[in-house]
Amino acid sequence: MWNADGDIPLYLRVAHGNEVDSAMFGTLLADFHKQWQIDALFVADAALYTEDNLQMIVSFRWLSRVRGTLTAAK
Repeated sequence: MWNADGDIPLYLRVAHGNEVDSAMFGTLLADFHKQWQIDALFVADAALYTEDNLQMIVSFRWLSRVRGTLTAAK
């Protein structure tokens, strides 16, 4: 995760190459928020938009693209 001032890395987690983004995004954001405790806007791709992830970040401000395959998106 980077800041808006010059893209300075604030948080880095090295993951296994076969890890699925949608399975770890919620945990990643929750861990970052726990360490930094700042009011940030989290921006992520559509992998964030799962029920489990959204339950983990319910109190965060976030922005994500919704998968076009979801019935509600159609």
